[in-house]
Amino acid sequence: MAVAASSSPARATPTTRRSEMAGVDWLESVSRRVRNEYLEMPGLSLTLGQAQRMWHLCQGDCEHLLAGLVDSGFLVRTPRGAFVRADSGTPRA
Repeated sequence: MAVAASSSPARATPTTRRSEMAGVDWLESVSRRVRNEYLEMPGLSLTLGQAQRMWHLCQGDCEHLLAGLVDSGFLVRTPRGAFVRADSGTPRA
């Protein structure tokens, strides 16, 4: 059975690379989504693997995205490897 091609923008899947999402400013779009999630849930604490699953990203893209948010000062990485908002208090988890 043939599936009709969709005209909607590419959706991220666990193996979707940003280069495959033609016409979409991938990094800005996903970065904004991640920031909004952390703003809506101030206590959010995710490991790399959890973040990959939550936002349907491959490991390399997720590492790149989270590193950018850490570099910008929005996120910090806790001693146990979780990513939390930089203004959420002392990193513990």
